[in-house]
Amino acid sequence: SLESAEEEYQGQTKRKRIRRKKQKSSFQNSNNLHGEQTESGMQETLVQDNLQLQQIDSPKISKNKKRKMKKKRQKEKMRAAGLVTKTTGVDFTYQPDKNNREEAAGLKDIDEKADSILDFLQATQQIYFADNKSECMDSAVNSATAQELLQYLESRTISSSDVTLLHQLKSLVLLQDIERLKDALKQFQEQSMMPPDHTKIVTSLFHYWITDILPVKNRK
Repeated sequence: SLESAEEEYQGQTKRKRIRRKKQKSSFQNSNNLHGEQTESGMQETLVQDNLQLQQIDSPKISKNKKRKMKKKRQKEKMRAAGLVTKTTGVDFTYQPDKNNREEAAGLKDIDEKADSILDFLQATQQIYFADNKSECMDSAVNSATAQELLQYLESRTISSSDVTLLHQLKSLVLLQDIERLKDALKQFQEQSMMPPDHTKIVTSLFHYWITDILPVKNRK
């Protein structure tokens, strides 16, 4: 009936109100408790601070001790800010110079290697193309691509790791060590960061040394 439905609805709303009150009061209690804890924590800290101040200001502590304590606190602050300790001072003073010297030496070394490879490859490609070896090779291996590679070397648009690999190949040619040169050439093909057509040019030029130039030199 309508009356019983209305009574049930009022009963539900009443229960909801009671529940809401309970939740609200428990929430307030927890807030109060948290507030009390925070306040008590702050009070403890203040008490400790006051005690320390009293100890410092106490006439029992000598002026000398006060001065030492003050110095100690200053040192701790400076250490926290990273401004103290002799060793770090020395590191900061001398380390960058050492690093700069090593870096400059490394760059000079790469620069010299690049120049020597440039001269070596220039001479090799002149003989290679004059000997018409390029006719039976891949279309990527042509004099225009070879010139592009040499320009890359000249302008240093080449990674230092590739310069190191090329210098190793050149050294093995000068040593006339064909077996090690073959292994180094495989390593170069696997590790080179050059564009594929440049890698092919390098491979062809050094392969030319292995097949045509060094065997003739060795026979002599």
